[in-house]
Amino acid sequence: MSTRLREIAASALGRLGLVGISEIHILSKAGTTGYQYWEQLSHSFGVPAFHTNLNTALGLMTTGRNDVLLVTPDNHVQAAQMVLSKSETHIVGMVPDMRMNQRARFTHAVSLPSFMEISGDGNMLANLYLSYGVNAADIQALLVSGDRNTLQSVHVLPVFATAMDVAGFDLIRLNCGEFFAKDCVFGGETVAMTTGDLLSIYGAADRSNRSIFENCTFMMRADNAQANFIEIVGAGAGNGFSIFKNCQFINFGTSLTYAIDGAGLGAHQMFFDNACSFVGVNDIVALAYENYVWFGGVNMPINQVNTASSALFNGIACHPDVS
Repeated sequence: MSTRLREIAASALGRLGLVGISEIHILSKAGTTGYQYWEQLSHSFGVPAFHTNLNTALGLMTTGRNDVLLVTPDNHVQAAQMVLSKSETHIVGMVPDMRMNQRARFTHAVSLPSFMEISGDGNMLANLYLSYGVNAADIQALLVSGDRNTLQSVHVLPVFATAMDVAGFDLIRLNCGEFFAKDCVFGGETVAMTTGDLLSIYGAADRSNRSIFENCTFMMRADNAQANFIEIVGAGAGNGFSIFKNCQFINFGTSLTYAIDGAGLGAHQMFFDNACSFVGVNDIVALAYENYVWFGGVNMPINQVNTASSALFNGIACHPDVS
């Protein structure tokens, strides 16, 4: 691998916390400005390291070795589902830090009912934009079925309203154990969402889901009150938990009946710190499930009283109640 390529990778990956990187691969798009430059720079001792197809690139990377695929700031149009089945294999956009509409982006021109699945363990996606939906059957942008995966500075945007009118629509589905997301944006404010969920947490058949979201934004423009930001589904969620730190849930449309569909909460607990907020909802969760949802307390000045629930302001976590 060229020294120059390793220098470029090190400057980008160090701030993401990726340590001990092995092979560097590059995904580029034919005919673009940087195509020939990256092609010439990426030669490495007989190992093909320059690619124009994502799944081909992933197939040539080595699992468990911290290989990294750098994605050029182009529109990479997919003709098949993207599958990251290997472990400790990372996909990183070659763009500056930002949270929305990154120029290292994946779209598709044919119907893909599931756009991307991460089934391997310990992978990272960073500095990427997934724009999803061209057909009513396109109802799941990202499925995470592997454990200990990370998203950082990733925007997942649904763009086809007809698909967002299908009851089974999930923008993100977690069917896994541990999961971490930081500085991500899920959803958007322009295309109408009628039903379904931005985030569905299924847990896994043999274990609980433990997920943490930090500094993330969830957005929608609902045209029906039955949509939800979050859904917990089934006993597979077990005794796990979801933690949200400084996360904003913003609905620009019809006010939702509930922000969280808690029907499958069971023993799964949800924790929101005092920097989280919900906009465009009538209530956080139905009364029957309030015992599974916690909000961090806010320390108010002495003698200032909140008539709705003083417990919200004493620094002790409490259950939401706006009914």
